[in-house]
Amino acid sequence: MLQIIQWFTIIYVIVLTLLLELPSSVRSTIPPEADGYEHFMTFVLLGFLVELSREKRSLRFWVSILVLYSVATEVLQGLLNPICHRFFTWDDLCQNILGVFLGVAIGYYFRPVIR
Repeated sequence: MLQIIQWFTIIYVIVLTLLLELPSSVRSTIPPEADGYEHFMTFVLLGFLVELSREKRSLRFWVSILVLYSVATEVLQGLLNPICHRFFTWDDLCQNILGVFLGVAIGYYFRPVIR
Protein backbone atom coordinates (compact mmCIF):
# COMPACT_ATOMS: atom_id res chain seq x y z
CA MET A 1 0.00 0.00 0.00
CA LEU A 2 2.83 2.40 0.85
CA GLN A 3 4.42 2.01 -2.59
CA ILE A 4 1.12 2.82 -4.30
CA ILE A 5 0.78 6.00 -2.23
CA GLN A 6 4.39 6.95 -3.02
CA TRP A 7 3.91 6.48 -6.77
CA PHE A 8 0.65 8.40 -6.70
CA THR A 9 2.40 11.23 -4.82
CA ILE A 10 5.18 11.41 -7.44
CA ILE A 11 2.66 11.51 -10.28
CA TYR A 12 0.60 14.12 -8.45
CA VAL A 13 3.65 16.39 -7.98
CA ILE A 14 4.56 16.14 -11.67
CA VAL A 15 1.02 16.88 -12.84
CA LEU A 16 0.64 19.65 -10.25
CA THR A 17 3.85 21.34 -11.36
CA LEU A 18 2.72 21.30 -14.98
CA LEU A 19 -0.78 22.56 -14.16
CA LEU A 20 0.48 25.37 -11.95
CA GLU A 21 2.55 26.73 -14.83
CA LEU A 22 -0.07 26.40 -17.59
CA PRO A 23 -1.10 29.62 -19.29
CA SER A 24 -4.18 31.19 -17.75
CA SER A 25 -6.02 30.95 -21.08
CA VAL A 26 -5.86 27.14 -20.88
CA ARG A 27 -7.27 27.20 -17.36
CA SER A 28 -10.09 29.65 -18.15
CA THR A 29 -12.83 27.21 -17.05
CA ILE A 30 -12.03 27.93 -13.41
CA PRO A 31 -13.81 31.03 -12.10
CA PRO A 32 -11.39 33.67 -10.78
CA GLU A 33 -13.06 33.73 -7.35
CA ALA A 34 -12.30 30.00 -6.92
CA ASP A 35 -8.55 30.47 -7.38
CA GLY A 36 -7.85 30.68 -3.64
CA TYR A 37 -9.80 27.53 -2.88
CA GLU A 38 -8.05 25.77 -5.74
CA HIS A 39 -4.61 26.64 -4.38
CA PHE A 40 -5.57 25.69 -0.83
CA MET A 41 -7.15 22.32 -1.68
CA THR A 42 -4.37 21.41 -4.12
CA PHE A 43 -1.76 21.84 -1.41
CA VAL A 44 -3.92 20.14 1.24
CA LEU A 45 -3.91 17.04 -0.96
CA LEU A 46 -0.17 17.38 -1.60
CA GLY A 47 0.62 17.69 2.12
CA PHE A 48 -1.65 14.74 2.89
CA LEU A 49 -0.02 12.50 0.26
CA VAL A 50 3.52 13.43 1.27
CA GLU A 51 2.79 12.78 4.94
CA LEU A 52 1.35 9.35 4.14
CA SER A 53 4.23 8.41 1.88
CA ARG A 54 7.19 9.62 3.95
CA GLU A 55 9.42 6.96 5.46
CA LYS A 56 12.84 7.88 6.76
CA ARG A 57 13.04 11.67 6.72
CA SER A 58 11.60 13.73 9.53
CA LEU A 59 8.28 15.52 9.34
CA ARG A 60 10.09 18.86 9.65
CA PHE A 61 12.20 18.03 6.57
CA TRP A 62 9.18 17.27 4.39
CA VAL A 63 7.18 20.28 5.58
CA SER A 64 10.19 22.45 4.71
CA ILE A 65 10.41 20.87 1.25
CA LEU A 66 6.69 21.43 0.65
CA VAL A 67 6.86 25.06 1.77
CA LEU A 68 9.86 25.61 -0.53
CA TYR A 69 7.94 23.91 -3.37
CA SER A 70 4.96 26.20 -2.85
CA VAL A 71 7.23 29.26 -2.85
CA ALA A 72 9.07 28.02 -5.96
CA THR A 73 5.87 27.44 -7.93
CA GLU A 74 4.57 30.91 -7.10
CA VAL A 75 7.90 32.57 -7.95
CA LEU A 76 8.05 30.61 -11.20
CA GLN A 77 4.57 31.86 -12.09
CA GLY A 78 5.83 35.40 -11.57
CA LEU A 79 8.92 34.80 -13.71
CA LEU A 80 6.93 33.14 -16.50
CA ASN A 81 4.29 35.87 -16.50
CA PRO A 82 5.05 37.04 -20.08
CA ILE A 83 4.61 33.48 -21.36
CA CYS A 84 1.84 31.98 -19.25
CA HIS A 85 0.08 35.14 -17.97
CA ARG A 86 0.14 33.85 -14.41
CA PHE A 87 1.10 36.07 -11.49
CA PHE A 88 2.86 35.75 -8.16
CA THR A 89 0.48 36.74 -5.39
CA TRP A 90 1.00 36.68 -1.66
CA ASP A 91 -2.56 35.40 -1.22
CA ASP A 92 -1.84 32.32 -3.33
CA LEU A 93 1.41 31.70 -1.50
CA CYS A 94 -0.29 31.93 1.91
CA GLN A 95 -3.05 29.57 0.75
CA ASN A 96 -0.44 27.13 -0.56
CA ILE A 97 1.43 27.12 2.75
CA LEU A 98 -1.72 26.86 4.86
CA GLY A 99 -2.83 23.98 2.64
CA VAL A 100 0.50 22.22 3.20
CA PHE A 101 0.17 22.49 6.97
CA LEU A 102 -3.43 21.31 7.03
CA GLY A 103 -2.73 18.44 4.62
CA VAL A 104 0.25 17.25 6.66
CA ALA A 105 -1.78 17.48 9.86
CA ILE A 106 -4.63 15.42 8.36
CA GLY A 107 -2.12 12.91 6.98
CA TYR A 108 -0.39 12.67 10.35
CA TYR A 109 -3.71 11.96 12.02
CA PHE A 110 -4.78 9.30 9.49
CA ARG A 111 -1.33 7.79 8.96
CA PRO A 112 -1.78 4.90 11.43
CA VAL A 113 -5.18 4.04 9.95
CA ILE A 114 -4.18 4.10 6.26
CA ARG A 115 -0.73 2.56 6.54
